[in-house]
Amino acid sequence: MNTLTVPTIADLFPDTVAADASVDVGIGLDFDTVAMPELAARRILDILGHIRPHPVGAAIARGGQWVLILRHESGEGMHWPWPVDHRDTGLLSVPPLSASPADALHWARLGNNEGRVFSAALPLYAALPLLAPFGRSPRPPETVRP
Repeated sequence: MNTLTVPTIADLFPDTVAADASVDVGIGLDFDTVAMPELAARRILDILGHIRPHPVGAAIARGGQWVLILRHESGEGMHWPWPVDHRDTGLLSVPPLSASPADALHWARLGNNEGRVFSAALPLYAALPLLAPFGRSPRPPETVRP
């Protein structure tokens, strides 16, 4: 029987297991990220809720925003619409596993029902047009008239 290893938070971010403060980790080495408003992320959870295992993995909550973790390059070439911010470079502040919801930076989700840290890029991307209240981007500043 062939067993597939499912990466967890502890596998991808081992320094967070015993940490008592956030750890900065380079985006684009082992993972990419997509950030979106918390309300949009919760709506995505509902939209994709019928799929098993759930395609949304772990999520970091920070300042009214959720950051989802994608496999490296899984979102490459996709034009992620506003309000989603896809990153394949930079730094991600990762909270310790012991962070509580009262902390400004904490884990909103520790993974799906398999404990998988990664979110599946394609179902996530496909569900984004269903975010009606978030589906329109604001006008660029140069087109706004007084």
